[in-house]
Amino acid sequence: MRMRIGFLGLGTMGEPIANNLRKAGHDLTVWNRTAAKADHIVSKGGKLARTPRECAAGRDLVFTCVSDEKALEAVLEGPDGALAGLAKGDTLVDLSTAGTRAARSVGTRAADRGVAFLAAPILGSKTAAEQAQVTLLVGGAASAREKARPALHAVSARIIDLDEAVHAALMKLCVNAVGGAMIAGFGEALALGASGGLPIWKLVEVIQASPFHSPLFLVKGELVEKQDYSARFAIALAEKDQRLAQEAAADQGAKAPINEAVRRILADAVESGRGDHDVAAVADLYLDWAKAKKK
Repeated sequence: MRMRIGFLGLGTMGEPIANNLRKAGHDLTVWNRTAAKADHIVSKGGKLARTPRECAAGRDLVFTCVSDEKALEAVLEGPDGALAGLAKGDTLVDLSTAGTRAARSVGTRAADRGVAFLAAPILGSKTAAEQAQVTLLVGGAASAREKARPALHAVSARIIDLDEAVHAALMKLCVNAVGGAMIAGFGEALALGASGGLPIWKLVEVIQASPFHSPLFLVKGELVEKQDYSARFAIALAEKDQRLAQEAAADQGAKAPINEAVRRILADAVESGRGDHDVAAVADLYLDWAKAKKK
């Protein structure tokens, strides 16, 4: 079924996901703060809106995919914001990792307009997004999920359904809390070994031969060995995710001391100038602290 879709946010994940909607044959209108990022999609038949409101108006589905809760607010609010373009019966799908507070707030404001809201944060990499192989955590009313399902299937390999938008947002924070702990522990272990004379490649090889092996360690270990820190998933975004997890823990009365420690490490990496580097560069920070060889 061909749908009229508005898509706001053409960053690392948003552009390939929007492009997959186009390739699936949907009538796609896009908006991005930097309009030039829409050039590829527009050259292939997509349309470019001048404002978020224009992008959202008259669509069967409206997607947002932005960096954080502040960027989401900027896209949604104001006279030219996406919310102003939505009408009763419309459906808004947020692919961002914007946290539980944002999910509650956006859900309330959407409901006030008679708009269904789905939080659908993404699990996966840029490469997975390009290949329509991401997993989507989709939370919200069943009727809205069914309406959005054809479009969601066009951009993903798996959809995990949850009954509430806030639960999808929370699930993503839980997953990224695990990922943050893994990358911080991995970087620390590499620096511990390297500071004592063990080569990085041998450390990665042995960790992968152990019961604690992980595809994450294999991929990021190779980047550390090559000192290739071009961003696949930027440290600044990872730090944001840990911050959002801390906020959720505070709201829910949970304690998350490991998450708090991981966030501090990621914040140190940002402050060191590595914020736009891949999360593998957390190991580079540890190696600098240890004054260890980076090979």
